[in-house]
Amino acid sequence: MKKLLFFAGVMFLFASLAMAQLTFSPTIMEITCPEEIGYDFGDEPLNINFNISGVPGAFWLVINTHGKADEIVGVQNGFLGWHYVNHIDTTVYVSGRYQRELGDVKIVWDGTNSDGNKVPEDTYSYHIWGYDDKSLPQKASDYICLNGLNDIPMGTFVTHDEQGLVREKPFIVFSIRYGFVPDDSPDWQRFGTAYKWELGANPEDMNNLETTWMPFFVDKAFSANYQYGTPIIEPQDNEWFYNSVRSHIASTRTIMKWKFVPGGDAEQDMDYMGWDTGSEWPMHAQPIGNERPSLFTNPDGSDPYMYQPMSTMHIKDEQYNPLVCINRVEGELVWRRELDEYFMPDDNNAGDEINGCVQTSFIRGENKLILESKMSCLCEMIDTTNIFEDVHTEDYIVWQNWNGDYFLDNWYWEDAETPWACFVPVKTQGGFTSSAYLDKEYFGLYGMGAHGNINMVVLTQDGTGVSEISFFGQEAESAQNQSKMLDYGTQYDGVYCPIPYGVEAAITNWGTWFVTFDSNGGLIVPGEVQPGVEEEAQTAYALEQNAPNPFNPTTTIGFTLAEAGNVTIDIYNVAGQKVDTLVSGFMEAGSHSVVWDASGFSAGVYFYTIKSGDFARTMKMTLLK
Repeated sequence: MKKLLFFAGVMFLFASLAMAQLTFSPTIMEITCPEEIGYDFGDEPLNINFNISGVPGAFWLVINTHGKADEIVGVQNGFLGWHYVNHIDTTVYVSGRYQRELGDVKIVWDGTNSDGNKVPEDTYSYHIWGYDDKSLPQKASDYICLNGLNDIPMGTFVTHDEQGLVREKPFIVFSIRYGFVPDDSPDWQRFGTAYKWELGANPEDMNNLETTWMPFFVDKAFSANYQYGTPIIEPQDNEWFYNSVRSHIASTRTIMKWKFVPGGDAEQDMDYMGWDTGSEWPMHAQPIGNERPSLFTNPDGSDPYMYQPMSTMHIKDEQYNPLVCINRVEGELVWRRELDEYFMPDDNNAGDEINGCVQTSFIRGENKLILESKMSCLCEMIDTTNIFEDVHTEDYIVWQNWNGDYFLDNWYWEDAETPWACFVPVKTQGGFTSSAYLDKEYFGLYGMGAHGNINMVVLTQDGTGVSEISFFGQEAESAQNQSKMLDYGTQYDGVYCPIPYGVEAAITNWGTWFVTFDSNGGLIVPGEVQPGVEEEAQTAYALEQNAPNPFNPTTTIGFTLAEAGNVTIDIYNVAGQKVDTLVSGFMEAGSHSVVWDASGFSAGVYFYTIKSGDFARTMKMTLLK
């Protein structure tokens, strides 16, 4: 009997250990750096010292002005006028890509701007952004469907509790988009269902998935006349959530409020907005599926507002890009503002598109919204403070990134059918975005799709491009764009993306994977030079992002060889044709660099590939003229 009890105890222990190993407990990247660094702005470069813990990876340094926002009013510049900044400190320098290991490390800044000119002595802010580029994405859950079973994110992280404090374990609420639920799907996947999943749970245990069904959607035939968006939780009472719903019969839209009843029917607040209360507003009449009726609110619940972009895809007969603000507590419309910048009647795109169709947003801080327009080249951050004071004001845009800098651009390649058109009517005609996020350092993060193996694009605090990001293990045509980001100082901070096996798999399967990233920063002030950190010898192969990038006409490519051997570095155009060779021969181990003079080449995107032994890597660079 004792042996039997002992055996049972051992089996229980093994089972418990196995269950513990299946919990989602990622190792996250953490960047720690000084709040203030002194610099004499002399001839010697400055060592930007910082510490990396958790996970090593790829890192970039950004230098911005500090305290100059009031001096920058409505400035537009750059190739094709791609960059607009307004009442914001601006980026003066973006480094190339650096590979750094764990521990105390540094990035060196020579005190110049991105044009190679010395910056004047002053106070600047510095920011470091990095991500894990050496580990395969980690499974977070088999039962989170971020992409709504289509090409748009249908989930929202709940990061704060009802007191406005950051949750130790955030959870995500999400739903499935109509029309993408097969007829033979199980009941828990039926249209009209809202879901909850707490991070940290066993990714393979379906018991951790909470569901509730909104009985308004009686059956699939009835529901096909309606479309609803991402559910958002009421920050001050997490039992309740909101959904924007559109009637395709009446071409009207309203907001419904539901109580989440786990395992049962959601309870609708019949006094809150809805068609029965007359709280609906007209929509542009369009076929079902041409819009994304999603809501957005400040995650910490610090204000009573929620926002809804009401844009609709493929409207070609009139301007239609409204943004609506609702007092979610009172259930009342506060204002409706037409976003004129997304109306582009003169764009030379092949599909005769004229409206940008804002579909996702993220709110951070006081009234700061980063917007994403899937089929257009425009990415921007707005501040709605002035709209609250005057709905007709033009002074609400903080920064914009348009075509011209080769980041998030459309129709930029040579021989494009419609050169530099802002709209992409069909996904295969260029990359597109489907998610936008501001991290804690206010880097702009955009999820990408249909853009080769690019998962995400990182922009600085004023919308300047930093780099295109590919997760480790991604292959061309398999990158996913329906990412959601989390960055509130939790042990689950990172990027959450659909299954990394290609577009078709993402449409027909559930699953979410995790990649860690982090950012931090401080101030550079006139004064004593910061002492350097002795770096450990490089022990691995590496290829760095060229600098400057974009460039005209020369740029420097840095690389590291783990051992001596034959090395080639070739340049390719976007058609995959080799156009130049920079290195071809034997080189010693260690750090090296080579300069490419592209004076005789056309402006556009190029790729450089290094090969040495078993090591091969390709990166992208942009030549401006």
